[in-house]
Amino acid sequence: MSSPTITRLQNYLRHTYGFLQQVGRGFIEDGCQSTAAALTYQTLFAVVPGLTVMYAIFNIFNSFQAFGDVSGRVESFLFSNIIPENVSVVQEYLRDFSTQAQNLSVPSLILVAVTTILMLFTIERTFNEIWRVREPRQGFQRFLMYWAVLSLTPLFLFMGFAITTYILSLPLITGVADATTALRFVPVILSAIMFTLIYKAVPNCSVAFRHAAVGGVLVAIAFEMAKWMFGYVMSRSSFQVIYGAFAAVPLFLLWIYISWTIVLVGAELVKGLGIYRSFAAEQLEAPLVQILALLELFHQAHQTGAVVKEEDIQQLGHKIALEDWNDYRQWLMSLDLIRSVDRGGLVLTRDLSDLTIWDLYTELPWPMPRNVINQQGWEGVLAGKIDAVTEHDQSLLNTDIESLFQSRVAEVSLKPAFVRSS
Repeated sequence: MSSPTITRLQNYLRHTYGFLQQVGRGFIEDGCQSTAAALTYQTLFAVVPGLTVMYAIFNIFNSFQAFGDVSGRVESFLFSNIIPENVSVVQEYLRDFSTQAQNLSVPSLILVAVTTILMLFTIERTFNEIWRVREPRQGFQRFLMYWAVLSLTPLFLFMGFAITTYILSLPLITGVADATTALRFVPVILSAIMFTLIYKAVPNCSVAFRHAAVGGVLVAIAFEMAKWMFGYVMSRSSFQVIYGAFAAVPLFLLWIYISWTIVLVGAELVKGLGIYRSFAAEQLEAPLVQILALLELFHQAHQTGAVVKEEDIQQLGHKIALEDWNDYRQWLMSLDLIRSVDRGGLVLTRDLSDLTIWDLYTELPWPMPRNVINQQGWEGVLAGKIDAVTEHDQSLLNTDIESLFQSRVAEVSLKPAFVRSS
């Protein structure tokens, strides 16, 4: 290979390794391991009411003869492609539990449904923490998202299977040997679409569809590979000998934990696609300077009557830490400097001629930067002002600590001594 090709390959491998490092670091820093364990515990209680809703929706379609028993086939298809063979016996238990749940009284159903809502709360909170979003959805918007997850997921699976069944029943398709083979890709395609929608819709921030789609496809493939590997390893283990008939329960819990781990890794991957910078080694400015760079963008957009989109923020990746953008946005909105608009995007809401650098600094939680890296344009002017402030502050604090303590003692020496109570 030529030298330029080798250089490009080395750069690609270096950036890929850096990206994977960022995903792994985010997975650990965001506590995704403990979150996966918590979701495993909540899923154990939420799976029954979730299946109850799914069966209720399926029963609606069963009332139409045109659909036949497609819902029963969807159920078998769902369990056979989501749960490994080693724990497929759980399907019978879950079906019995959900059937009994349909006979519960209204208060009992509400209590059971709360477990599903709590799991959805945990999922939303986890995704928002991964994307550094401090404010979850509120009110009716939140309710609509939860209801969509509970109702549209089984409906989506049903329609996907119904369409596949219809296509395979066509005269041109019937009898074709490759038709059965094509069915093997259906669960991967459905999973990819479902994960894409989850990564796009659940975080309370803008997620690029292409990033969500890449994450959805990779997670769907990883899910299928994990299912095959899990079944392969468990079939050669001694779980059945140790636990006997009870073996399905720990295996089922282990599989749920693995599944949630894959989902959360996918979330970190989708977030990483939006914030990873190939020039990550380049040093960024302090938070105050980054926020000023954001305000410059909003000021320029305000002068032309434009709206700042997420795509515009991404273009500032060389000036701001994109992983901190959601934090910066929340602070700017809390200070009434920007706001969202109905058509999407953000706009400036305050005259910046009435806002001083000191006013902005005192409202933000970050310290005064010690220096400014970029010495061009307004950044160079800011650097001079910060240097002057630093020199002045240093002269005021150019007192040794012992002298400080002595001055404090001198101030309180006239006060009565503190007497310890007996």
